[in-house]
Amino acid sequence: MKKALICIALALLMMLPVTIGIVRIPIVEKWLASSAGYEFFIPLFKALGSIGGESNMDIIFAATLVVGFVVSLVLAAALLAIVSRLRHTHRR
Repeated sequence: MKKALICIALALLMMLPVTIGIVRIPIVEKWLASSAGYEFFIPLFKALGSIGGESNMDIIFAATLVVGFVVSLVLAAALLAIVSRLRHTHRR
């Protein structure tokens, strides 16, 4: 339980920098600005009842934050596993 809370706390701390890093990748930036990026989100717009404009941008922003959190969670779990493994090998 303690490791899970530490992992979630680390992921929350890393979420914003990771999300900014993902969005600043040139390929992702071009894709989000293109019609292909917009078409990718159309089912999500329809599911959430978006009427266009700022609502669509809010949905895209929230989706990138969710992706950033998931990536941060994976990175935090990997970091905790590496630290745990290093601590375990140094005890021997």
